[in-house]
Amino acid sequence: MRPATRSKIWLTISFVVFVVFLYLLGFFKNGFHLKRGQKETEMPTIMHNDEFCILYNFLDATDTFREDGLEPVTLAIHGTSEMMKMIEAKPSNWDGPISLGLFLDFHSTNALEYISILHRCDAEFQRKVTVHFAFRISPFQDKCPVINIGQTENIECEVFLKNRDKYRNSVTGSFQLYPSNLMRNIARRGAKSDIHFIADVDMIMSENFATKIKPIANEMIDGKNKKLLVVRRFETNSTVIPKNHKELEIAVKVNLVDEFHRKFFFAGHQIKNLSDWFKISDASDTISAWEIPYSSSSWEIQPILHRNDLYNADYFPARMRVMQSLIYSSCRAGYTFHLLSHVFDVHEGVKLDDTAYSKSVIAHSKKYGRQIAYDRYVKEMNEKYPDTISRCGTFVM
Repeated sequence: MRPATRSKIWLTISFVVFVVFLYLLGFFKNGFHLKRGQKETEMPTIMHNDEFCILYNFLDATDTFREDGLEPVTLAIHGTSEMMKMIEAKPSNWDGPISLGLFLDFHSTNALEYISILHRCDAEFQRKVTVHFAFRISPFQDKCPVINIGQTENIECEVFLKNRDKYRNSVTGSFQLYPSNLMRNIARRGAKSDIHFIADVDMIMSENFATKIKPIANEMIDGKNKKLLVVRRFETNSTVIPKNHKELEIAVKVNLVDEFHRKFFFAGHQIKNLSDWFKISDASDTISAWEIPYSSSSWEIQPILHRNDLYNADYFPARMRVMQSLIYSSCRAGYTFHLLSHVFDVHEGVKLDDTAYSKSVIAHSKKYGRQIAYDRYVKEMNEKYPDTISRCGTFVM
């Protein structure tokens, strides 16, 4: 072999070794991927509707929030990996237990690694949040796997917390039709308390929400009396979010805050008599609740309800009357709706239209899923509750 050829070969080998070294250096410095074979924990998943695999209690909260002898109200939220920043901020905005349903796909499974480290290193997140996850099975898969979850002790908490933005940004986003009703149900079924507040993860709660509603929720929500508590919600483009009803009233008067989705499908979210709500909230420091009439099958209010109360129709296609399925079925089942004073939540940003992605999902659901779900749901409602259609009206999808 010529000396020049030999030199080229050694130069190539040296370059490859150098590149591999840099890759490994970057991996160990910046990566948080769990290493298989290091203290793995086997966790079996369960099949749901021959379409999803679910793992409950992947991560458990450490606080029970029962020091006063009352049943705590769990905030039941759900989301995907691209919502992780909002998810990890939630404990600072909720003074009680949180149950999270996290949806994964093949590309976003590293969200489990991130949230595991977060749960170990962030004391408030660990104290409040219980995590469950679900994923859609692949074609021809007939059983759910046992998940091998490695340990994360190789990442020091000080390093993680200092660089959490960098680690979070390396978590891959999911890209599938999102089963929001299933994830709401998972968050509720996995909750550590019997009273649940169903809300979206991007809503910002008024101050001391869980503590304030705890007494009246224990008084009114028992899973037997068919009563639901209802929470008002608002939206704003302001960076200053009202923390209590007095600040909210001022912000509404100067048009900094408006009722939720007033400019986009207000019929689905309107709760009438806002001025009366402010008067009642101003008149006393005690949280109260009063019955309000059911609106229509478009209504998608935020309810507080019991573990034994109804659940969302998890077979509804993405973005097709998903939350309405629970509210309408509650009406058909004879539930009454009771509006809470004082407490509320606010969405950052005012919605004017669906995104292009949302419109595509809606078009897909209308074409391939709506009629099947509608026929099944209406049949269920009429068979279970034949005497209440005049009270609630027909369901429109």
